[in-house]
Amino acid sequence: MTTRILSIANCKGGTGKTTTTVNLAAEFGSRGYRVLVIDLDPQGHSGLGFGALAELGLPNAHTPLRQRGSGFSGAVQATDEDGVAIIPADRSFNGQLGHDDGHCLDAALAPLLPDYDLVLIDVPPSARAVMICALLPSSGVVVPTTLDPLGLDGVRQFARSFHDTMLRFRAAPLGLAIAPMRIDLRTNVEKDTLAQLRTGFGPGQMVRGVRTDVAVSEAFARRQPLRRCRPNARAAADFAALADDLIQRFGIEQDAHGAAEAHGRSEGFSRACSWA
Repeated sequence: MTTRILSIANCKGGTGKTTTTVNLAAEFGSRGYRVLVIDLDPQGHSGLGFGALAELGLPNAHTPLRQRGSGFSGAVQATDEDGVAIIPADRSFNGQLGHDDGHCLDAALAPLLPDYDLVLIDVPPSARAVMICALLPSSGVVVPTTLDPLGLDGVRQFARSFHDTMLRFRAAPLGLAIAPMRIDLRTNVEKDTLAQLRTGFGPGQMVRGVRTDVAVSEAFARRQPLRRCRPNARAAADFAALADDLIQRFGIEQDAHGAAEAHGRSEGFSRACSWA
């Protein structure tokens, strides 16, 4: 079995990267997958979403970026969600690497991979060097975006940076999955932006996204994933559908000891989002 590593990334902030990371991790964990979250955003919000903070004096998500050759020994924390562990961020990290080894995360992750089916990396929007370190070990990239002109521009910027990185490091091409967030297709702006994304990147790189739902913010305020705080919210069903798409898109396998559960689908959302 091959562990899949997915970076959740975009050059633009405020697109829902952390929300996507936390809620996908909880969704996959609930299905029996063994999931590790790595919070590379110094804001540390993925950790807060699980009620976790880095412990003083112990390694954290940024330790390999600060110190060449260092690993994640002692950095992994359990969460209250079945199957989900997290390596919290160093909230004092300033975005500057302490070395020039772009493969530092790759090396630090290697000893941990046999214990997990899926690794999700929450990538900060503005630190290019950190983004490169996250992309190099990744099997694919999920790009959350808002459906507005600034969101569209952010996806385009990320796509250019992404391809430049792959060429520079002669890395194997990764798959992209563009996931619209806070969807409200009643507005012409969102419909037009969605159409431009489909035209520019192709329907094959679009996956189902998440509708606008105040329950998402309520769950984060309680430092819990949505499926624990508001399991019947429509956004919870949307994250389940997004997980289904990512399993197909990236071939995410499950360890033989895991037991996948059956999950309901949101038929209304599937009809409304025929672009998925």
